[in-house]
Amino acid sequence: MAHWPSKVRLRWRSLTSLPAEWLLLFVLGGVLVFSGLMIVVLQRTVRTDGRERAGLTAAAYMTALGSLFAILTGFLLNGEYAVLRDTQRLVYEEVATPATVAFSAEGLPAADVSVVQDRLVNYFGSLPGSEWRALSRDAPDESASVEALSDLQRVVFAIGSRPYAPRSSVDGMQAAVGEITGIRRERASVASQSTPVALVVLSVFTGLALIVNAIVVALRSGVGFAVFAVGIIVIVALDLGAVIGISAPFNGPFQVDPSPAAELARDIQRGEYLSWVKVR
Repeated sequence: MAHWPSKVRLRWRSLTSLPAEWLLLFVLGGVLVFSGLMIVVLQRTVRTDGRERAGLTAAAYMTALGSLFAILTGFLLNGEYAVLRDTQRLVYEEVATPATVAFSAEGLPAADVSVVQDRLVNYFGSLPGSEWRALSRDAPDESASVEALSDLQRVVFAIGSRPYAPRSSVDGMQAAVGEITGIRRERASVASQSTPVALVVLSVFTGLALIVNAIVVALRSGVGFAVFAVGIIVIVALDLGAVIGISAPFNGPFQVDPSPAAELARDIQRGEYLSWVKVR
């Protein structure tokens, strides 16, 4: 979130890192407190004889405000979901690369194959913990995956320089490592992106304005229409909670799942990829 002020960025990360149920309670609680204050203020400031006119005016704006709020939050949710989906796709593409490494390692000495697979385990094993924590802070260089990937690169290119290494094996492994490097670079780029602050602020103010209008309409129409206002309040809270929750793909309640990488590391450790390789 490069263009957010540092204090706002830290508070936003703290908010998005909350579990889904706590985030929902926080947003719903904030909206309910705001709504309660507005009810008290409006009851004291809008006289009984003026509620008819105020209610009619508020009702006239309800459709416009509701449509604007739906458009803004829909745009944000759609954009953040696309980022989440594409980042998850990168994880699946990344865990497919060791198959290329295993296939390319055919013909290499067993010692070389073992070293390469150890480095793969170190790298993919670091993704669910260190990598995701570093990306959630927009600090990819602090991840243990940086050193693990460097070790993998060094090993693969060192093996490639040895005279006995088949050219096809060297080319295949180096291409796979290059693909891993490119995918990690894309993932770090995703972590550095931010939710458009202007749209978030506008969505919040539009939602609050919609709540105020709903309360004014309910005050004009009587207690029987309070359910209408409550429904608007809950919908606004849920929409805002969803926008906040989905905007943090590496530490939010709707985050990218790194478990395929951890499962891959376990598979390599168990030797499931050794059966693909004919070593000499």
